[in-house]
Amino acid sequence: MSQARNERTLQLLHRVVVPLDRLLQTSDREVGCSAAQLSALGVIIYLRATTLSALAAKERISSATASRIVEGLVRDGLVERTIDPDDRRAVCLSATEKGRVTVKTACDRRAEMLGMILDDLSEDEWAALSVSAKALNRIFGYDRVVEPAAM
Repeated sequence: MSQARNERTLQLLHRVVVPLDRLLQTSDREVGCSAAQLSALGVIIYLRATTLSALAAKERISSATASRIVEGLVRDGLVERTIDPDDRRAVCLSATEKGRVTVKTACDRRAEMLGMILDDLSEDEWAALSVSAKALNRIFGYDRVVEPAAM
């Protein structure tokens, strides 16, 4: 693919990322969490980030930022901290039932909103979007997600 076509595709993608994220964040606020909190909670649940350092690495944020986010999630009853039975110096993170329900609700609302936004796509456009979505999931590690037990 030519450099000009690559640049144009990247520009088109960049142009829609921010407004799309803003639209989706409106549904996030309905569940009472910030985008950062929902993202961290999703990483804890779906990518099995069970330590602060794993969460920080997967979210590409500092450990201090991860710690502040987790503190709020613990305070809100969405995440619990436990002592690692194999290493009593380490702390394990896990989502509470309330946390799992919150993420599921937010994901359902986002999917509903995306469905409304993308409703006019043709079958060919849906097929192309599906391929692109799978590729992006692979890049960010979500192709290896193990779905949590039924909520």
